[in-house]
Amino acid sequence: MKNSGLYAVVTGDIVGSSKLKTSQRSRLLSVLKSSFNTIKDILPDGIRAPFEIHRGDSFQGVLSRPERALQVAIAIRAGLRHGFETKQRRYALDARIAVGVGSIDFLPAGRGYEGDGEAFRRSGPILDKMKGDQRLLIRTPWQAVDAELDIECALLDTLINRWSGEQAQAILGQIRGLTQEMAAEEFGVSQPAVRQRLKSAGGWAIEELCHRHEQLIHEKEAQGLIIKQNKARSL
Repeated sequence: MKNSGLYAVVTGDIVGSSKLKTSQRSRLLSVLKSSFNTIKDILPDGIRAPFEIHRGDSFQGVLSRPERALQVAIAIRAGLRHGFETKQRRYALDARIAVGVGSIDFLPAGRGYEGDGEAFRRSGPILDKMKGDQRLLIRTPWQAVDAELDIECALLDTLINRWSGEQAQAILGQIRGLTQEMAAEEFGVSQPAVRQRLKSAGGWAIEELCHRHEQLIHEKEAQGLIIKQNKARSL
């Protein structure tokens, strides 16, 4: 889809990274880079500034397809939960992710950390304002959309917090577009096992939430284009 002037800035940091051992920090970098490669694969034409890791436990990237931002955030969090599985799921490694949707005024050489604009100003501040168990928030130019997404993000946080490493892996496969048969072969398990992991992880709900997010952004982009066209005709 042609970009309408809207972008998504995805900013995040790792929860509890200060407790990681040196060997685990190396693993963290590897897991994050793997997630970023997954994002490149699913959005080959949708990255305006590649994801970069900053200070070892923070990251940021810019998408030229803001309607896919929710899917990208889920991919990063699923990668972390799969890469750092623990017996107690609530203590699995996770990230706080803030998505800001809007225009961009300045982005030198595609370097996200040096950029500025509405999308950046929406993303950074809400990351700092997250409270308690909040792990995902999205801010757009439209208050009604934000209100709906707040509910969806809260439900996602509850769902993701219950994932095992195997369930997170299955969700990643789904995001990558793998069929259950393809995922089974790659994971070294049976197809029914993949189906059960997706079912228990809420794979269907994840797909529906991502679809709804895309729909909301597309509708608002279309409305914005119509308004611009009407203004141009009236001149």
